[in-house]
Amino acid sequence: MAIHQGDSSIFHSLLWTAIYLGQAWWYIIVPLLVCIRYLIQRYASSLRRYPGPTLASYSRLWKVLSVASGHTELDHIALHRKYGPIVRIAPNELSFSSPKIARDILAAGKGFSKTDFYSVFPPPDNPDIFTETREPVHAQKKRIAAPPYSMNAMLHQSPYIEDLVNLMVSKLDVYANQPEHVCNLGDWLHFLPFDVIGEVAFGHKYGFLDSGTDWCNVIQFIDDVQWYNGIVGQVPFLHPFLLNNPIFKALYKMKYGVPLTMQMALDEIQRRKPFKTKVFQQDERKDLLESLIQAHVATPDRFSEGDVFAVCHGAIGAGADSTASTMQSFFFLLLKHKPIYTKLLSEIDAAYDSGKLSYPHVKWNEAQINIPYFQACLKESMRLRPAVGLNISRQVPAAGAEIDGKWFPGGTRLAVNGWVLHRDKEMFGQDADLYRPERWLEDPEKARIMERHMFQNTTFA
Repeated sequence: MAIHQGDSSIFHSLLWTAIYLGQAWWYIIVPLLVCIRYLIQRYASSLRRYPGPTLASYSRLWKVLSVASGHTELDHIALHRKYGPIVRIAPNELSFSSPKIARDILAAGKGFSKTDFYSVFPPPDNPDIFTETREPVHAQKKRIAAPPYSMNAMLHQSPYIEDLVNLMVSKLDVYANQPEHVCNLGDWLHFLPFDVIGEVAFGHKYGFLDSGTDWCNVIQFIDDVQWYNGIVGQVPFLHPFLLNNPIFKALYKMKYGVPLTMQMALDEIQRRKPFKTKVFQQDERKDLLESLIQAHVATPDRFSEGDVFAVCHGAIGAGADSTASTMQSFFFLLLKHKPIYTKLLSEIDAAYDSGKLSYPHVKWNEAQINIPYFQACLKESMRLRPAVGLNISRQVPAAGAEIDGKWFPGGTRLAVNGWVLHRDKEMFGQDADLYRPERWLEDPEKARIMERHMFQNTTFA
């Protein structure tokens, strides 16, 4: 359609007027546009019916501040107690408190995909089982990487783990014989799983227990990385401007080289090169890395060397830390509740006296069968203080989805938090806030249902 000269004159006049107003009144116009955008997010969204903090309805800043505070799990517990089972925690994100709904959201094959929260986690070019967002690729990697973590594989590694337990006990004996020296049990419970991961994954301990220190500052490095990932994972669009910025990465590499945990994984792999097929005898030791290498040699098109690196890096960066958190919670709660501690000691002593437990190391099957109160204490600590305090989120498929009778449009983020789920009174009882191991022994069928709906079983099964 042609524009006449008069129309063109009017158009240019309006354009220059708009430019003039924009230059003269930008400090009013820009905030006004931002306010309009936020009002649309808050009131025009299909999620407006769900309650939550006002800030969360128009900005992800609420999530950033909550994670940065270091107690986001407590914030989410408080939110659900105030607002109910479904809470709006971001403009396009809802948090759920029901363990049953959590299973629907997180179960594989339901079409709920991982969100871009995982995009900030290392390694960036080779996602591991935790960070892989493509479900078929995730399933393929898991099939290959899971067998070395099986109970049968762990039992073959038990002699090496028992040696490390002996070493830790000998270190603690020094404190026991010198009561004037304070022992930070939490530190030693952190050192043990890192040396265990070294033995199980790579065939050698690192030296945490020997030195009684954070070897090479690995634990501090992982804490710093997780702090960054947790915060920036709430606003992943900022990641390319922060640690993923090419300039920052180049400067970091010039000063520090490859990030510590990545370098550890690369060094372990380099020591095994060149890769070659190996036939193992029945009693021959086979660590995690060797299992991954054999999988790569057999099917390089399905499991690349990059995948070997990613799984090894995940073992260093996440496996030991979550195990340490679980052990710390177990002893913290047990020592805080003396009657429960006394009852557990009585059970263990009685089992030893009757010959039901091996000495000095209890076998796995003995612990499963002969000391049920110990199992109850362990499950209760994992219930009350799960290792992961952050939300785990999924995205509704494009076509939308119905959950528990409610319709959610495509692209909506659905989140669950283990600390919230494990306090669900319908699932875990009216006293779900209390540390009471007996709940796991009162009704076997109820105990099976509770265990099935535990966060770690729902998320990582």
